[in-house]
Amino acid sequence: MMQESVYCKLAVNQEAANAIIMQVKANKPNQGLIQALTVTEKQFSSIELILGENYSDVVNTTERIIVI
Repeated sequence: MMQESVYCKLAVNQEAANAIIMQVKANKPNQGLIQALTVTEKQFSSIELILGENYSDVVNTTERIIVI
């Protein structure tokens, strides 16, 4: 979960990403909105974190293991 109600899932290639989207479509809720955006690993890695005074202890580093 990137933030409240925003989730990300890693796909190894476009075919896998399409399969994930098809699975979401097959299990969509009766009400509500789901939006899907596919980005490359390079695009995702360019996310800039801008922190103010109230920040968490989570640090963006390559040393951290992220399980998605």
